[in-house]
Amino acid sequence: MNAHAQQYRIPCPSSHIISVPASLLDEELICPQCNVRFLAKFKDSLEHVEEQTERAAYQWLTVAISTAVLLITAGIIAVASQLLQ
Repeated sequence: MNAHAQQYRIPCPSSHIISVPASLLDEELICPQCNVRFLAKFKDSLEHVEEQTERAAYQWLTVAISTAVLLITAGIIAVASQLLQ
């Protein structure tokens, strides 16, 4: 087996975590712990879930920073306009 082959951690329907090589994605597998058949999908992998969580956190951080910059800018403009009157 290639040492660089990507492995994905995919839970079976009984929540057992199975290490699945990329070459077996979209294949029907049998869980070695409970013998349940399941389709190994990338979107079910823990790597995909972690990636989606990180992406959502980054989007919220971007929105929070943008909102803070907007509010600070509006505050500076309001203070400046009061000082100039």
